[in-house]
Amino acid sequence: MERQERNLKVNVPIRRGEEMARKLVADMGCPLDIAKRLTVLTLYDVAILIDDSDSIVSEEGGQRKKTLIQFIDHITGIYSLANESGVFAMRFMNRGGGKKDWKEKSEIYLSEHQYGGATRIGVELKRKILDKFVIRNPNQSKPLLALIVTDGAVEGEKKGHLKNIIRDCVNEREMAGKGRDAVTFQFSRIGNDPGAAKLLTNLDEDPDLGEYIDVLPVEFDLECLLEDKCYLGS
Repeated sequence: MERQERNLKVNVPIRRGEEMARKLVADMGCPLDIAKRLTVLTLYDVAILIDDSDSIVSEEGGQRKKTLIQFIDHITGIYSLANESGVFAMRFMNRGGGKKDWKEKSEIYLSEHQYGGATRIGVELKRKILDKFVIRNPNQSKPLLALIVTDGAVEGEKKGHLKNIIRDCVNEREMAGKGRDAVTFQFSRIGNDPGAAKLLTNLDEDPDLGEYIDVLPVEFDLECLLEDKCYLGS
C-alpha cells in the first residue's frame, strides 16, 4: 500500500508535467527547452504577495496597475497548467482578504481592489504568507514558491527586516526537517521606481540569501519572461 502511494505521488506530477509542457508549447508558443524546465512547478505551491500601496494607482498614469493585472494573469495562466487548483494563495500587503486556489482572470478583481498604504514587504510577507502557509503549517507537503510583486522600496519597517525574515524562514524550515529549499522566493518589480530596482538587485546579489532568491523581470513576451533563470531560477 505504501509503495502504491509513493508511486502515485511520483507519477501524478510527471503526468501533469508532460501535459503542461505540451500546452506551453502548443498554446503559448513556449520553446520546448523552457517548457520542460517549467514543469518543475508541478512540485510547488505558489503564493503571491501583492504590493497594493497607493503608488500602484497614482504613479505613471495608472500604467502600474495595468502591468500588475497583466503580470498576475500570466503567472496564473502558467501555474494553472502546473496545478489544476491554480495559484495556492494570493494576498495583499495592505488589505485583508485575498484568493485561494485562484485560476481566473484578475482584471475585475484587481481593478475593484482598494489601493493605499505602505510597502511593508518583510512584515506582511511573514504575517500573510510565511507564518500561515509555512512556519505554522505542520502539514506542509510541497515546497512553497513565494512570489512578491512590488513597485517600490520597503517602507514602514526597520532596515534589513526583510532579509532577516527570509533568513529566519529558511533556517526554521531546516530545523523543522523540511530542508532549506522548502521555500523559494521570487521578487518582481512593477514600474520604474529606482528604489524598488535597488532593493531587488540587493536581494538577488546577497551573498548569503541569494541562492534562495531570484528576481523575475516583468516582460510580457512569454519567451522573454521565462528565459535565463526560467521561473524558479537555475
